[in-house]
Amino acid sequence: MKLFMFFINSIYWLWAFAVPVIISGLPAWYLYEKEHKNLPYSILLLIAGVVSGVILAEAIRRKHGLVSFFSRLSATPDLDEKEETPEKSEVS
Repeated sequence: MKLFMFFINSIYWLWAFAVPVIISGLPAWYLYEKEHKNLPYSILLLIAGVVSGVILAEAIRRKHGLVSFFSRLSATPDLDEKEETPEKSEVS
C-alpha cells in the first residue's frame, strides 16, 4: 500500500511541479525560436521555472498534503447535493 501511495504522491508532485515549468518554458521556447542568440535567457527562464516548480510542489506537500490539495481542487460540491427531480407525468 505504501508503494501505491508513493506512486500517487509522485504523480501529484509532478503535476504541481509542471505548472510553473510550463508557464516559464513556453516563453523561453518562444524567445529562443525568435532568435537563437537568446539561448542564455531561455535557459535562465527555464531554470527559474524549475526552481519555482520545486518550491511550489514542496510548499503544497508540506502545508496541505498533495492528495488533499488536489482532491479539494477537483471536488464538485454542487453535485454532492442530491437534487430531487419531479416525476414525469404521463400525458393521455
